[in-house]
Amino acid sequence: MKKYILTAGIVAVALASSAQNEYDALRFSQTYQQGTARSAAMGGAFGALGGDISVLATNPAGMSVYRGMDFCLTPVVLNNNVESTLNGVSEEDSKFAMKFSSFGIVSGNDKGRTTGFTNFAWGIAYNRLNDFSSNERLGAINPSSSLLDVWKDKANTNSGNMFTTDLAMRSQLMFQGENDGKYYTPYDVEWGDNATGKYGEKQTRSVTQKGGINTWDFAISGAYNDMFFFGASLGVQSIHYKYTARYHEEDTQASPQPFDYYNFNEKLKINGGGVNLRLGLLVKPINFLRFGAAFHTPTVYNLTDKYYTTLEKQFKHEGFYDKVISDNDAIEYDLVTPMKGILSAAFVVPGYGLVSFDYESVNYTKSKYQNEDFDDEGFDVQNDAIKSKFQRTNNFRVGLEGLAGPVSIRAGYALYGNPYKFVSGNKQRQILSFGIGIKGTGKFYFDVTGTYHIYQTDAILYESNSVSQPYSYDNRYLNVLVTCGVKL
Repeated sequence: MKKYILTAGIVAVALASSAQNEYDALRFSQTYQQGTARSAAMGGAFGALGGDISVLATNPAGMSVYRGMDFCLTPVVLNNNVESTLNGVSEEDSKFAMKFSSFGIVSGNDKGRTTGFTNFAWGIAYNRLNDFSSNERLGAINPSSSLLDVWKDKANTNSGNMFTTDLAMRSQLMFQGENDGKYYTPYDVEWGDNATGKYGEKQTRSVTQKGGINTWDFAISGAYNDMFFFGASLGVQSIHYKYTARYHEEDTQASPQPFDYYNFNEKLKINGGGVNLRLGLLVKPINFLRFGAAFHTPTVYNLTDKYYTTLEKQFKHEGFYDKVISDNDAIEYDLVTPMKGILSAAFVVPGYGLVSFDYESVNYTKSKYQNEDFDDEGFDVQNDAIKSKFQRTNNFRVGLEGLAGPVSIRAGYALYGNPYKFVSGNKQRQILSFGIGIKGTGKFYFDVTGTYHIYQTDAILYESNSVSQPYSYDNRYLNVLVTCGVKL
């Protein structure tokens, strides 16, 4: 059980050593779409409201609330801060970025009647569904293990690969004994006269992640009797992900080794696109009460991974620097993400404000890798790991809005459940938000929102059957969104 608890952390930011793993499948299945500044301020709880361009990516039925045209643009500033703790030593790093959260256009066609089909609308919008931008660093003395132990275990169980164990052999950080055929590292006394078998080396690791998940949504919707609102949107999504990591071990007086240091470097790029369909319904039985429901089909992505590693080392007794590089590995495959269901409710007091709620259910065990023939041959290990490590989550969002003339005051809260089956404790993601909206002269409007994300979890630096090195990290980041728009 201990092994599963450790591996269920966010290992995707630990040493990858291979692509197409279960943690990539989870990363690309999770969405925390914020859309416009107004929807972000209200925690994203817009499933029963409509009248905001962000609903094209959540519940497209809400688009039919529009009676005219709306065009808006939402840039976002992100400041991500990660505090990682390894063996009781904490390190911090941060990442600053500027991007677009949302932009698009919606046009409604009011039929001028209250019975029958009263309105039709169409819209095109871009929304950012997830952002991977972060910098992370950690470092501490390790008295009990090394990354080389993991590679040795893999070599001794015939599960090595060209990205790790082959590099260790080529760089002389691991060798095979002539008598027993087993593999050894400088941390083993069997290495020779220069080995002590002692740990106590200084370990450091730095990681940079970039990219995100984006969607272009093309939607149509309609209203019947001003009571039933329905809609559908086709989502054309893209994934861009870049992972760069450097792991460093250096000799200390506590662990006299034949090397001064070695660095293990990884570079991974994942790019591709996919499509899905969103269907939505909104019901307004009375003027101040609204209910919504939406269904998102699985997204089928076609992805390409490009991954390679390098290993640098400096041996004391040889007195020279050496570097070995793995072959580039480019693989094309498909990823199917889980379907999603959303139930919503809102209580509206015209002229005063509203409160809205969203409940969302996602079963992450339904993520699946498959090949170009649409079967999972060759991905049995990854798909079995997805089913064993992940679970269904229940996500909740709530939003408040108060009106005071042309000024709107908004607040929201979102709670995304723990997707890991074997992680104990509170591993949920929370988003707190607050915003202000101003209706300008004419048809212009302006909204500004700040959102604060909180996410704490366990992770591992490396792991094999006989050794694991856990750590933890606290991920907090502040987003500031600004929406400028015009309604005609």
